[in-house]
Amino acid sequence: MTTEKKAPARRPQSPKPTPAAEACGTCDGSGETTTTVRVGRKRREIGATQSGLCPTCLGTGTA
Repeated sequence: MTTEKKAPARRPQSPKPTPAAEACGTCDGSGETTTTVRVGRKRREIGATQSGLCPTCLGTGTA
């Protein structure tokens, strides 16, 4: 009668720490950018600004 050895039980691995996400350089981590409003055919700038999603991070604030 031969005896078979059991494989050793696996130890649970501790979760690896995830690196902290860096703030986006374009929006400084806010997720929004502001641009000046341009009007007319010659794209004249007026004194107003508008805010929108950051094109680099798409509003998440992390790069």
